Amino acid sequence: MSSNELLIAKGRLSELNERYKEYEMKADSLLIQIRELLNPFSDFLELDLEKVLMLVKEFRQLQLKARECSDKIYKIKETYNIG
Repeated sequence: MSSNELLIAKGRLSELNERYKEYEMKADSLLIQIRELLNPFSDFLELDLEKVLMLVKEFRQLQLKARECSDKIYKIKETYNIG
């Protein structure tokens, strides 16, 4: 493995870590919104379930992207023995 290849891998790893953090921040925000909308003290007739479903779908997409990103991070770390 060349040092150039290792530098490229480290750059890619840095990029993936930043993307993962972004997904995590967005997911945290969505989770807060979902919890607020599903307030157990609200009258169930007043719950905006359409919005909840939309947010849950968006949350699920972020979760899938984050898992994919996490898998790529793991593979790069294993391949290039980066700790």
